[in-house]
Amino acid sequence: MKLLLLYRRRWGFFYLPVVAFALAAILWASTIALPLPPRSMLLIVESPDGSGMQLAARYRDKLDRLGIRLDIQTAKNAAEAIAALGGPGNPARATFASGLLSHLAPPDVEALAVVGKQPLWIFTRVPNLSNLSDLRGLHVACGDPATPTGVATALLLAHAKLTPADLRLEALDTRRATLALQNGNIDAMIEIGSELSASVRELTHAPGIQIFGIERASAMVAREPRLTSFVLPEGSIELRGDIPPTDQSMVAAKTHLLVNKGMAPALQRVLLDTAQEVHERASFLQRAGEFPQLRDTDYPLSPTASAMAFDDRPWLERFLPYHSAQWAELLLYAIAPVLLAGILVLRWIPRLFAWRVNAVLQNYYGELKFIEAEIQPVAADRPLELRNLLTRLDAIEEQVARLDLPDRFADRWYTLREHLAAARDKLFELRAR
Repeated sequence: MKLLLLYRRRWGFFYLPVVAFALAAILWASTIALPLPPRSMLLIVESPDGSGMQLAARYRDKLDRLGIRLDIQTAKNAAEAIAALGGPGNPARATFASGLLSHLAPPDVEALAVVGKQPLWIFTRVPNLSNLSDLRGLHVACGDPATPTGVATALLLAHAKLTPADLRLEALDTRRATLALQNGNIDAMIEIGSELSASVRELTHAPGIQIFGIERASAMVAREPRLTSFVLPEGSIELRGDIPPTDQSMVAAKTHLLVNKGMAPALQRVLLDTAQEVHERASFLQRAGEFPQLRDTDYPLSPTASAMAFDDRPWLERFLPYHSAQWAELLLYAIAPVLLAGILVLRWIPRLFAWRVNAVLQNYYGELKFIEAEIQPVAADRPLELRNLLTRLDAIEEQVARLDLPDRFADRWYTLREHLAAARDKLFELRAR
């Protein structure tokens, strides 16, 4: 019997493998199944002096208070910012993007929310324009075709039944177009921009520059679902200066907060919480609490954002600070179950040895009881067969003597031998009669 050998090597054969398996399970859970979210993320903005950089700075301040470092990186244009989210590498990447560029998004890019709207502004220094067809023949600055402004310009011309040949279009960047319009070098400027845009703030207050609305804006939106229509009320930009001087029908593209779909769900949730704090305030373009919106996105919506729309989030995050909640989740759902299972197995191993020893000893006790049950009948009716019983008893004693049991079971081994000796004495006594 190899029981003693197994018992002596129980640490190598039983305990250490269990401990190693538990440590491997904890390592797997903490790195693959329930990894802690990263403590830093990358936010890509379109330009260093645009509205995206202002938003990024506000996000950075909010996230820094939670112990999350936000690195800000600039891209050449909006298309490059969206493309930078896709592909391998660090999944903790995000950007702000117009819904008009949704056709450029890689498959591994998802929207967390709509965080604002960017109106389609038409600024002109030509007085008395009444409809879009009046732009025919004018010198108009617009964005590159791959930018939101360029896409919006194409939609606007189609809505007005104009072709690029009907105007003198010139692709200028926002800053150059703003200066050209104020200097009289161009007649009008088309731009997609939020209320944070420096050019929008400058041109809405520039003397001699008017905001030109879009007639039949609802019809334009009906043909292009990526746009929404709204009315810019008289005096909403500046009441004292009466800017704009009349209500203006306008269209706007939705601004999305985009992430790489591999971003940790916990990091997505904290990013959504930050967006709630940054974008919930009212401005002349939005009502208080209008943004962020977790529906009607132009990009595929993240499953995490879909769950957040129904206020579905881990219960630990409702009661604990962000990092504490992530550690508590790892401890509660990964480390604690593995440790509990490991402790139970370690406590079960000694019982396994005890069960095996009990089984061996019970087998010999069973054989001994059969002999004891036969002693009296054999002695009364067949006394000559007592020798056979003695032979069987000798065989059992020899096997018991060769048992190699752990020391902790020595008392039971001695007890069994005493019972065998008592049976032998009884046999000798009966044979002597």
